[in-house]
Amino acid sequence: MAKSKGAGALAGRTWMSIILFGLIGQIAWMVENMYFSRFMQNEITRAPYATTLMVAFSAIFATLSTLIGGALCDRTGKRKMFICWGYVIWGLTIMMFALVPMQPSADKVLPLVILVVAMDCVMSVIGSISNDAAFNAWVTDISDTSNRARVDTVLAIMPLLALAVVFVGFDGLTNASATTDDWKKFFLILGIIPSIGGLIGLLIMKDKKGITANKENSFLSDFTYSLQPKVIKQNKMLYVCLAGNMISAVAYQIYVNYLFNLIEGTLGITDYIIPVAIIMVVSAVASVFVSSAMDKYGKKHFYFPTIIAGAVGSLVIWSAKFLVGKDEKLLIGVLIIGGILAIGVSLIMAGLFTASYRDYIPKGKEGLFQGCRMVMYVLVPMIIGPLIAQTIINSANKGVTDAADIVYPMELFLGAAVVMLFALIPAGIVRNKQAEHHNRLMKEIEE
Repeated sequence: MAKSKGAGALAGRTWMSIILFGLIGQIAWMVENMYFSRFMQNEITRAPYATTLMVAFSAIFATLSTLIGGALCDRTGKRKMFICWGYVIWGLTIMMFALVPMQPSADKVLPLVILVVAMDCVMSVIGSISNDAAFNAWVTDISDTSNRARVDTVLAIMPLLALAVVFVGFDGLTNASATTDDWKKFFLILGIIPSIGGLIGLLIMKDKKGITANKENSFLSDFTYSLQPKVIKQNKMLYVCLAGNMISAVAYQIYVNYLFNLIEGTLGITDYIIPVAIIMVVSAVASVFVSSAMDKYGKKHFYFPTIIAGAVGSLVIWSAKFLVGKDEKLLIGVLIIGGILAIGVSLIMAGLFTASYRDYIPKGKEGLFQGCRMVMYVLVPMIIGPLIAQTIINSANKGVTDAADIVYPMELFLGAAVVMLFALIPAGIVRNKQAEHHNRLMKEIEE
């Protein structure tokens, strides 16, 4: 993909593809990450084991699929084919959820939990090959160290924009008063979007020139490449970067699957569209400015303040529990302040650690290194985070025998704050090495 004039500048068609597939991909993942959980909790069972199983198995299948997809991308030298046609099929798997029976009797809860988990795994397989493997390899192809913080932060904003699209346009089809027909409409409409996006991409997207098929090694070797001890030893800093993102993602996964029910049920905020919209808009705008500053002044100055701000944000949201039933305006204000800090930091962390991780990927191995990213950024967080959440929820609901009476506690945010602070360890390592590596890559670009 050709660059436009100016160091670090990308052509308009490149940005169109970044935004199109970044946004639509996140709309699909938003349905999977947040609304499948809400669907399970509201229409199948509130028992936390069901949400934990769904998130964990989805992460396992997504990781395996990314390892396969990354190897295929490099072995064929193609990204566009996997991205575009993958998005078309991805949308069809979302539509299939409209066929799931809802509000089951007690004896049919477990079979339906298994069915939904299995369907979620199929959806994750397709999405991971097309988005996590192929699209991320393509993004690495067309970007470099002079613009990656900006590109990755723009991509990190996409979940917020996706949430805005889904939340403002279709959330009413999924709330506590939603009917079976409402949920069917939700899945059909949200499934059409990725499919149409994939077809549009066939017209506007291009693979970077010069990418060739790489079949030097066996498929099994390519499949396991990024997880091999010798590869990890040779690329230690790449994995340290991923470790920072992993810890941040674990913190996020502790509460994100219960977010809507925490706001609506635990805090009792029924009219939450405006507060959530404010959080999304301010977080997105702030992260863009911060990402520009990172590219201009260097990422090393932003690691520690960002992590601390994320932990503080989670603590602020947790403190909202003390205002329930007392001062609704103050309650909403605290939620907004804490939400901007917590969500804004989750966006900026991508610009910090993901961009740094891309800087360390050896040329010609862009697809092969998507698997380790999935292991550390998706698999581990989506297993550990929900397990921590389940432990906190079960502890807060001791003695509750009916799943319908389970309350999701605000202590989920307290747990997230504690976990977030552990990201300071890899951040310190990356920070010390980042400036030197960045300068070396910039010289290579200028030459």
